[in-house]
Amino acid sequence: MSSLSDRAGFSLGSSFRSRRSLASRIVAAALVPAIVLGSGVPAVAAGNTLTLTTLDRNGKKVTVTANAVNLSTNSTYSVKSNKPKKLPKGSYAVLASVKDGSSTTLGVRTVKVSGASKTTVDARKGKKVAVGLSPSPAGEGLDGDTVAQICVRTTSLRHVVEGSDWNRSLYVIPNSSKTYAFAALRTWADGSGLPGSTQYAVMYTTTGVPTNPSRTIKQSSLATVDVTARRGPSGGNLSDFVAQPTGRSCGSHIYRNLVGSEAAYRTKVKVTAGKWDFRAGSSGSAKDGSSYNIGGYTATRTVVAGKSYNLNFFRSAWGPSTRLPVVLNGRISYSLNDMFADPGFPRDSAEVGDKATATLTFGGKTVKTVKDKGWDPYGTALEYKVKKAGWYKLTNTASRHYPEITFPAGMLSPKTSVTYRFKAKPNTWVTAPVYAITMLPTGLDLNNRAKPGSSTNVQLKLPRLKGEPDAKLGKNSKVKTVTAKASFDGGKTWRSVKVKKVSGVWTAQVTNPPSGAVSLRARVTDTTGGYTDVTIIRAYAIG
Repeated sequence: MSSLSDRAGFSLGSSFRSRRSLASRIVAAALVPAIVLGSGVPAVAAGNTLTLTTLDRNGKKVTVTANAVNLSTNSTYSVKSNKPKKLPKGSYAVLASVKDGSSTTLGVRTVKVSGASKTTVDARKGKKVAVGLSPSPAGEGLDGDTVAQICVRTTSLRHVVEGSDWNRSLYVIPNSSKTYAFAALRTWADGSGLPGSTQYAVMYTTTGVPTNPSRTIKQSSLATVDVTARRGPSGGNLSDFVAQPTGRSCGSHIYRNLVGSEAAYRTKVKVTAGKWDFRAGSSGSAKDGSSYNIGGYTATRTVVAGKSYNLNFFRSAWGPSTRLPVVLNGRISYSLNDMFADPGFPRDSAEVGDKATATLTFGGKTVKTVKDKGWDPYGTALEYKVKKAGWYKLTNTASRHYPEITFPAGMLSPKTSVTYRFKAKPNTWVTAPVYAITMLPTGLDLNNRAKPGSSTNVQLKLPRLKGEPDAKLGKNSKVKTVTAKASFDGGKTWRSVKVKKVSGVWTAQVTNPPSGAVSLRARVTDTTGGYTDVTIIRAYAIG
């Protein structure tokens, strides 16, 4: 069985820190927009028009708004059917969705616009889209739908028309042209994530729109992903899981929720072979009763038929990310905003929302202090021009902050801090010669709790990654010592714990108290005198 959890990627970017993203609400089973528009529009010659006629499945003329994509320029024009539309001369792909009371029909036509040009999208020519599994999915309460797309595959931008069979039948009009591609995604899900549950997401793609767009897919051709989403450190009260195809000629980024739960969950997700984005997201209840998407992570994986994989989300000990300080043209640069990263997804914070204070000292004196009061739309960074070569010490202390929502009682990892001691000098382009520290407590339950009085092994991983293309990584300094401490009173007092290598990984061995929570502190010191020191308050719980 392949383990994916330690190689997972992360999708939450700094744009989530803007107020615009704060206003976005979670929409169940949200769809990617049906059509993505192209770029600039050239001048229209007065004599060139396109008249699009659209007929529903009963042969009745209906009015829809379609898109015409110029196949040479990628320019896209909105076309209202049944009336002439002025367009520049050229060859176009016309994408349309025709609906009536019980059906949706997708169609695409290629038309050369020169003079008074005409084309028709006739829904009566549509063939039904149905996707099945053999044997049929087992389980109670499985629900879902089929989403289909017709894509223009020969343009540099992504142009699609999309439809679903949710509460209606779905049809597509065949078109053998290799200019186009077709994709259909079918999901079956109970949404609970309860033990023993299985969710399904299967898709297929074709070049051209087939005359028979229905398929039955064998379950033996599916891959299995065992998904675990724990509770404890998230600031939200709901976790959802999405399987989203990517890297396809058509159908990439069709978005479908498979799980949405307030409790921790462990479920199987069966998908067709190929490349997928697997995303776990979190949302919190706002004081006005609405819901905010506050974060999540995406693991992009290429899975193989018949193989099994693991993904773990929302594990304990959210701490500083693996992003290290850098010196760019002699200026120390460090972002304050990545202090709450899941140890399985350690590059960025798992959720937006924090306050932070960073200080930089040189020769025992503070030379720079920067504060992030929360929700700076562009993020906050400490920048300092190095005037003298020597030892610098950078400390960043952060606390979770999201004024629109109420954090869950007993939330883990409410505060973290990190200190880096490293040498810097003017006119250099380097990554600070220190290590990051990622802490991963093992053996915890789904709520990130250890048994009272038990012993917990905490893996102390020491990554050192290049954070900026222009900041040379340089040779890693030799590790001299790795030490760790634990606190059972929220960081008021600390006691040393034993650290040793277990299967090649530095591991702190913590004897747990009878109740409460365990805070962790670890330090790695290298042979040059540089070090990194990380503290995580309430890293995991006792229960």
